[in-house]
Amino acid sequence: MDESSPPQPGSSIADRLNALFDKVRKPDGTLYSLREVADAVTAAGDPVSHGYIGHLRSGRSTDPTLSHLKGLARFFGVPVEYFTSEAVATEVDNELILAAALQQVRTRTVALRQSVVPQAQEQIGAITELLRVIADLEQRREVDSGQA
Repeated sequence: MDESSPPQPGSSIADRLNALFDKVRKPDGTLYSLREVADAVTAAGDPVSHGYIGHLRSGRSTDPTLSHLKGLARFFGVPVEYFTSEAVATEVDNELILAAALQQVRTRTVALRQSVVPQAQEQIGAITELLRVIADLEQRREVDSGQA
C-alpha cells in the first residue's frame, strides 16, 4: 500500500490496521511498535498481545473481537467503525493523510528555523558590528570637524 493513499474499498482489517501504523506516529514522528501498541491497549483495559496485533497486521488473524477493535481504535484515535465501514475508513484515512502532510510541514518548518536562526544570528552580529564601526566613524568625523 502506498503511504499517501488510503486503503482501497473492501480493504481487510490488516490493510486498515497497517494504514494506522503507517500514518499515526509518536510525537517525535517515529512509528509505534507492536509492543508499544499492545501495552497501551492493555493498560487501557483491553488486554491484547503484541503477537496477536502482529497476526492482525499480517492477515493471519482476521476475526478480532469487538473489544480488541475498540482498544485499537481508541489507541489510534479513530472510531471503531474505521475497521467495519468503508465510508468511515475513507473519511478517516483522508484525515490521516492531511494530518501527516501537516506534520511534515511542521517538521520542515522547525528544521528550517533551526538552520536559519544560527545564520541569522551571525548576520545580525555582523550588521551590529558594522553599525558600531559606522557610528564610531561618524563620531570621529564630528570630532575632527569640530577641531578644524
